[in-house]
Amino acid sequence: MKRGELALGAGYFTFFATVGVFQPYWPAHLSSLGFSAATIGLVLGLFNAVRVASPLITAAWADRMADRRPLMWALGMGMLGSAVLMLGVTSVGWVALTLSLYSVGFNGLLPVYDAQALDWLGDARHHYGRLRVWGSLGFVVASGATGLWIERVGVSVVPWALVIGVFATAVVLMRMPKVHAPMHKAAGLSLSVWRWLADPGLQRFLWICFFQMAGFGAYYGFYTLYLQAHGYRAAMIGAYWAFAVVAEMGMFVAGPWVLARAPLHRLLQIAVWGSALRWALVALYPEYPRLMWCAQTLHLAGFALFHSVTVLLAPQLLPTGFGTRAQALVSSVGWGAGGIVGSVVAGALWTWVSPDAVFVGALVFAVVAGALAIRPLRRSMVT
Repeated sequence: MKRGELALGAGYFTFFATVGVFQPYWPAHLSSLGFSAATIGLVLGLFNAVRVASPLITAAWADRMADRRPLMWALGMGMLGSAVLMLGVTSVGWVALTLSLYSVGFNGLLPVYDAQALDWLGDARHHYGRLRVWGSLGFVVASGATGLWIERVGVSVVPWALVIGVFATAVVLMRMPKVHAPMHKAAGLSLSVWRWLADPGLQRFLWICFFQMAGFGAYYGFYTLYLQAHGYRAAMIGAYWAFAVVAEMGMFVAGPWVLARAPLHRLLQIAVWGSALRWALVALYPEYPRLMWCAQTLHLAGFALFHSVTVLLAPQLLPTGFGTRAQALVSSVGWGAGGIVGSVVAGALWTWVSPDAVFVGALVFAVVAGALAIRPLRRSMVT
């Protein structure tokens, strides 16, 4: 691997190692503090609420910079400081505050980092998966190791595991390669992106991201608790999370081959309908471990393929110079707004209907995304 590729891969590894701690085990940590399912949904919804604004703000700065690295360093240090503040925090108010601070750095960093990686790849952007796969590997290592640590010590280790991962991320960010970031020459750069939101193709694309990620709000917020309710042990739950990411890694490795052989809109359809099948299996057959393995295999479509397609498709729907904000829009509308709705709806369904209803709701979100993805996406406005 080239030096720049090694540094970028290491950054993905450490960043998604923190995700491998947070996504599977933070809800269980909150549950151990005595938080109800509805409260967990609201707290995670607040985390995603910050995700609506933070990526757009940091992306606006990044698109003005010839060198994005100082901004990435600042965001990494902000993540580290807020992660340290989470240690020993037990009240709902303080958990919400420290998690919101963490969300500013965490959600602001990823679209900037993705844009940095794509610019470094240049004309070989379809090879994005060879960098992103290191993030998946980091997730597998961290989720598996944290699951074993929890089995030995208990869920109290989760905040400490997060601090370790964030510290490693901050260190690696200091070694990022410098790349030339293309800048848009139009006047009023900070406002012109809003004009593009009137484009029907971009609007439909963002609605697809919204509904797809709303379905994942149930998964990231309640999948661990769901499996616990059906009698699965912590180590087995960690194995399910890790297996999903192994499937994801396979898709990222195969990404250049897949992306070169099918139109992006076809792959987008496969991704969202793959999610619909996955949530149907989880909702209907939680007592069958083999079917849960099958459902986790579909993470390669609903997450990895969807992410690979949207990373490439988003810049095509905005003019040159908006690369970081293209990624930020996906993060804000999909992971942010969609994640808020998904986690809050999931918490309400868990509390007032049943745990199984959580993934029926995710299925409905995925079906809506699939319906919106039937027609190809095109940019109708001109630069």
